[in-house]
Amino acid sequence: MENSKPYQPGWVDYLALGFSFFAVVFSSWAALSVASYQTQVPGESLWPLPGLVLLLWVLLAIFGFVSAYLCMNRLTVKWQRALWVILGTFIPLMILGALSIGTLVFLVFLLFLISTLIFSIRQRAMWLVNLGFLMLGGVGNLTLLLIIISLSNA
Repeated sequence: MENSKPYQPGWVDYLALGFSFFAVVFSSWAALSVASYQTQVPGESLWPLPGLVLLLWVLLAIFGFVSAYLCMNRLTVKWQRALWVILGTFIPLMILGALSIGTLVFLVFLLFLISTLIFSIRQRAMWLVNLGFLMLGGVGNLTLLLIIISLSNA
């Protein structure tokens, strides 16, 4: 039996985790900024829209950071796939919020994309499977956003 050393994260792993952390910080700051601006506009309500979407955005960023942390420390494929699903959830936010929060979400998407790609390269990922999880996250979040929009208009 071979003596295998436990995996020690390198500086590249910490760099990827740093990108995820900055994505959380930026999305939290941007969501609070948009929310504070929305409350200053007379006659506009923060709830349910855009409040639910902003809350979803921040929660997705937090889940993305936690997944990146667990991906770095546990090196299992499920956390890497969770990163791809979470990355996919930002795509509908960018498309539906193209004229409002789309550019801010795009910056968070780029930070998570860099982090996810670093972890995927380090773990020798199966790219086609991961692209499927990316699309799964996108379609799932698009469905959730459309339900939120339809319920808010009712």
